[in-house]
Amino acid sequence: MPAKGKHRRPKSSSSLTRGFVAAGTGSAALALPLIGATGAHAADKAAAPVAEAPVLTSQKAPAAIVPQQRTAEQAATPKTDATRTYSVVRGDHLSKIAAEKNVRGGWQKLYSDNRSVVGEDPSLILPGMKLSIGAKAPGGSSAPAAAPAEKKAAPTERKAERTTERKAERTAERKAEKAQKRAEQRTEQSRERTEQRAAKSERRTERPSQNTGSSSGFSAPVPSGVSTPYRASGGSWSSGYHTGVDFRASSGTSVKAVSAGTVVSAGWGGSYGNEVVIRHNDGRFSQYAHLSALNVRSGQSVSGGQQIGYSGSTGNSTGPHLHFEIRTGPGYGSDIDPLAYLRSNGVSI
Repeated sequence: MPAKGKHRRPKSSSSLTRGFVAAGTGSAALALPLIGATGAHAADKAAAPVAEAPVLTSQKAPAAIVPQQRTAEQAATPKTDATRTYSVVRGDHLSKIAAEKNVRGGWQKLYSDNRSVVGEDPSLILPGMKLSIGAKAPGGSSAPAAAPAEKKAAPTERKAERTTERKAERTAERKAEKAQKRAEQRTEQSRERTEQRAAKSERRTERPSQNTGSSSGFSAPVPSGVSTPYRASGGSWSSGYHTGVDFRASSGTSVKAVSAGTVVSAGWGGSYGNEVVIRHNDGRFSQYAHLSALNVRSGQSVSGGQQIGYSGSTGNSTGPHLHFEIRTGPGYGSDIDPLAYLRSNGVSI
C-alpha cells in the first residue's frame, strides 16, 4: 500500500555550472569563466560557446606562428657556394681544373655539372668552353628538354671543331718538321762548305815537315802523322785488330797514290766508305778508305804522288781521317805493315 501523504514535487537541483566563453580581439583569444544557470536548458546554452572557443583559437593562432617558423628555418639553412664560371684554356683537363678550383667531388663532379657543355667524352675539352664551378651548369638539365634541336646539333658542332683543330695541329707539325729539315740541310751544307774551304786553305799553306817522298817514286799518302797504329787491338774492328794505319787528315785533305800503279776499284766499300785500291808495279796493293770524294776510276793508271781523292769520314768512321793499308792481295785480310812497306821504299815517316 502506498504510503500516505502528499506527493512532493522534486526540486530541481540548483547545480552550479561553470563554463568558459572565448572572446578575442584580432588574433588573440581570451577565455572568460561563465557561471551557468541552473537547469538543463541553461547548461545547454552555456555549453555552446565552449565548443566554439577552440575553433576560433585554432584558426587564428597558426597565422602568427607559421611565418616565424619559416623565417627560422630559412635562417638555419646554410647558404651554398656561389656558382663560378671558368673559361678553359689550352693545356687544361678536368682533373687539373678540379684540383686548382678545389671542387668537391673532383673531376667527376665537375664533369657531371657540365656534361651538357663537355659532351660524352670527359677527356676532351676545348679552349673557350665555359664551365660552371660550385653548382650545376645553368641549363644543364633543362636545356635538352627546352631545346632538343640544340642537343642534337651540339655533338656535331663539337666533332667538327675537334676535327678542325686536329687538322690544324697536324698541318703545324708538318710545317715544323719541314722547317727543321731545311734548317738541318742548311747547317750540313754550311759545314761541308766550311770544311772544303779549310781543306783548300790547308793545301795552299801546307809545308811538309818531313820528307814524304823518295827518289824511287814512293811517297806518303798525306803529309801528316799517324793517329792509330797498325795492329792496334780493340773491339772496334771485326778482325780484333787494326788492319792498317790511320793518318790525321781533316775532311777535304788531298790524298795521293804512294806509287805508280793501276786502280783496281774506286767506289763504295761498305764499312770503309768511299775507297780506292791500287795495284802497284811490285805486286802489292794499297787501300785508301773513308774518302769524301774520288778523282779516279777503276782501270785507270796513276803515277806516284798523283791525287786520287779527298779525305773524309764516310762509312764506319768516328771522324775525318785517312785509313791506309798495304796488302798482298786486293781484298780484306791480306794486310801487311804499311809503314814498314813505305820505309823500305825510302819514305821517311
